[in-house]
Amino acid sequence: MDFQAHVLVVTLTFYFYLLFLFFHSPLQTNASSSTKLIESVCKNTIDNANCLKALESDPRAVKATRLKDLAKIALELAVANATESKAYIDDLLTKNHTEPIKQCSFWFEAVVGSFQSALRELDEDVLSANYDSKIAGDDADSCENALALGKVQIPSISTRNNYAKLYSSIAFEITNLL
Repeated sequence: MDFQAHVLVVTLTFYFYLLFLFFHSPLQTNASSSTKLIESVCKNTIDNANCLKALESDPRAVKATRLKDLAKIALELAVANATESKAYIDDLLTKNHTEPIKQCSFWFEAVVGSFQSALRELDEDVLSANYDSKIAGDDADSCENALALGKVQIPSISTRNNYAKLYSSIAFEITNLL
């Protein structure tokens, strides 16, 4: 074998070795196991597709390999979403001071509080975190019921109720697995 052929063989072997390492790297394994972790949680929620979108939108969730880490991330997302929804409803209330919107403001204060409690309880009392995660969804239902009883249709609030119920379902399922 002449020198050029030998260099070609060594170079090709090196490149195949690099490709092998790339496709079998721990990063791929972690991403795959993280995706499986998210999928195993989302399949039991009220909306699998939107659960996947919600969790996979956060890079921390995609990298999470432990259920407890994913629970913390999901509850942080839930608190952020509920807090933004509460602010939106309060702003709407300043423009349209009706009883159903006032009740939704009250109920979203409870949604935020329930998610915050669940997040605090995660390390010490998983059963309470699980309960509070569930209650947050019930509080969003109470807001939706207030709108229905007041014969008021406000799609932007209903959408926020649906997201609160989604995050409630996600957090409930994750904490149920801990």
